[in-house]
Amino acid sequence: MKKSLLFLIAAVAFVANCSSTTKTFPGLHTETVALAPADYTISGDTTGKSCGGRFLIFPTGITNKSGFVSTAFTPDPLQQQAIFDAISKVEGANYLVNPRFEYESTNYFIASSTCVTVKAKAVTLKTGPVK
Repeated sequence: MKKSLLFLIAAVAFVANCSSTTKTFPGLHTETVALAPADYTISGDTTGKSCGGRFLIFPTGITNKSGFVSTAFTPDPLQQQAIFDAISKVEGANYLVNPRFEYESTNYFIASSTCVTVKAKAVTLKTGPVK
C-alpha cells in the first residue's frame, strides 16, 4: 500500500513538473489574402490527344506545344501536348478542370509508342481571383 501511494505521489509530482514553452520568430507570421470573386465561364467538355514514343533512348513525337493544368505535379511532355490540344479546341479557354488521362502504349524490342488522351472541362478566365 505504501509503495503504491509513493508511486502515485511520484507520478503526480512528475506530471505537475511538466511545462511548455512557446517561441515566436519576429517577422514570421501569416496574413489573410483577400481574394476577389473570379469571373470565369466553364466552356464545356473538350478532349485532346498526343502521341509519341522512343527509339532506343531517343524520344520521338515531342513538340514545343504545351499546356498546363493547376496541379502540384508537372505532367510529362505527352500530357502537356494533349492538354495544349484540348485547350486550343475551345476558343478563348485558359485552363482545364478535372482532367482525366488515358494511356495507350505499345512496346517493341528497341522502340515504344504511347498515345495520351485527356478529357476535361475547359475554363475561360476573364478576371483574376486576387485583388
